Amino acid sequence: MDQTGGGDAFVEAAAAVIRKSVIQALPYASPSSKYVHELRRAGMPGEMLDRALARAWLDASDHFQVPRPRRRDFLTGSVALLMYSTLVTLAALFGLVRYLRHAHPDLASVLLGLPPLLAIMGVPMVIVLFLAMRKMVHRS
Repeated sequence: MDQTGGGDAFVEAAAAVIRKSVIQALPYASPSSKYVHELRRAGMPGEMLDRALARAWLDASDHFQVPRPRRRDFLTGSVALLMYSTLVTLAALFGLVRYLRHAHPDLASVLLGLPPLLAIMGVPMVIVLFLAMRKMVHRS
């Protein structure tokens, strides 16, 4: 506390210490570890959690407060991005089959006759789209 002067400088300096000495040192099956994992699954960034714990340490409080996640975070979470990429892939595959029905009916009948072919084509597309959208949205 004396080195940083207290306040926000202490919170910023203590956040790194908390990450290494507290959060990463929690026993895996402990209730505290489960609570931290629950907060992370809810969309709480690690840096924000570190700062909230440091603020509680500064205030000598038994409790810490974290801000509510923004609505935008719900729309850009991993599950939402996976759903978006799946919908785009399905639309692209339906468009491809519709085009092939007119341009190459024999190839369209093969694709429609063997649905696993569409799935085999769609899975890599979903993965690539998901990874690309996650890179774009979660840039830091």
